[in-house]
Amino acid sequence: MTIQAVAHRGYPKKYPENTLSSFLAAVELGFTHLELDVHLSKDGIPVVIHDHTIDRMTNGSGRVVEYTAEELRSFQMEHDEHIPTLKEVLHALQGKIQLNIELKQMGGCYPELEERVLDVITGAGMLDEVVITSFDFDALEKVRGLSEDVRIGLITFSCSKAILNWSQEVKAAFLSMHYGFVTNHYIQQCEQQGIQLMAWTINEASIMKTFIDYPSVWVCTDELERFMDVLEPSISL
Repeated sequence: MTIQAVAHRGYPKKYPENTLSSFLAAVELGFTHLELDVHLSKDGIPVVIHDHTIDRMTNGSGRVVEYTAEELRSFQMEHDEHIPTLKEVLHALQGKIQLNIELKQMGGCYPELEERVLDVITGAGMLDEVVITSFDFDALEKVRGLSEDVRIGLITFSCSKAILNWSQEVKAAFLSMHYGFVTNHYIQQCEQQGIQLMAWTINEASIMKTFIDYPSVWVCTDELERFMDVLEPSISL
């Protein structure tokens, strides 16, 4: 069964989020896309973790940028997992699933994040298997300046005409919006502009059922099995 949806940080209900086990479990369930988060280590290597600190997910403490990639790898996580590099993740998932790579850029806190991430993606030959996303407009404009080929998309709580116009200007292929602000108007606008709309993060069955009626909108969820349960009756109709 193929699940046209986005696995948020992999399969976090079963394995630690943003780890290889979590990602591969989402692949096994049949999800077509997954979302992951990227920071830079002290030695400038893109690493996959959501928070700016390692406290919540590992037995260590401190900011991601305070440690080298090798030092980050040494911290323990549940299920004998570790903080992976982006290169590791791409190698493990190539040809298996489409990736939404969120840059955890904030006010230029990682001056070379965009270049380093793009280098890893192009080095893996995976430009056609990823979209680079961020809340940070400047980061996405920088990515677009570095490459006309890579797909990019803004992450936002709500939408506006200005955001849609900006998306056209930078040739964004993707728009990730909080589900509470997704309306018929914005769904239609994205369809007309050829922008793939994603609604985040939907974990309640009742809201999942609502979005199943809008097949052009991708659902991003932590509750992978719940989404499959909701989706199954609609497939059999």
